[in-house]
Amino acid sequence: MKKILLTVTDWATSLTALASSLAAVTIFFELRHMDKHKNLEISMKLFEWAETERLGKAFRWIEKEFQYENFVKYNADVTGKFEVSDYPFNVEAYFEEVGFLVNKKFVDIDIIVDRLGVDIVSNWKKLEPWIIDMRKERNDKTFGEHFQRLNEKTMSYIRNNM
Repeated sequence: MKKILLTVTDWATSLTALASSLAAVTIFFELRHMDKHKNLEISMKLFEWAETERLGKAFRWIEKEFQYENFVKYNADVTGKFEVSDYPFNVEAYFEEVGFLVNKKFVDIDIIVDRLGVDIVSNWKKLEPWIIDMRKERNDKTFGEHFQRLNEKTMSYIRNNM
């Protein structure tokens, strides 16, 4: 029987390989934890923003009073009412930001749908004709695009998970 002698270099190499493997596993778990923390932090900021007084007023106005037929009538209805004329833009901007963060994978759709799913769908239904006309009026095909994709992802998530 042949004896195998390990030198100090052999032991050091083995320990280094083991330590590197453990470090890789630890880093993997830490990155997963950081990802969850990032989701939590971003979603909390979004929910905080949604609860501001100005955005709250905009949400309530869109829900209860916003009736959109066409761009000309809309402009006539809101002319001289600066705060009210801003409400659709406020709501669109909020969901555009949420949509951007979801679409760029900074926050997971399941977190957003859990808290905002109904609001995303109802606000998109109300604002979609206005957004389409704003795209034409501004000659900007990208106006509201993240909000639109957010609505599509929300509807898909709801169909597949609820």
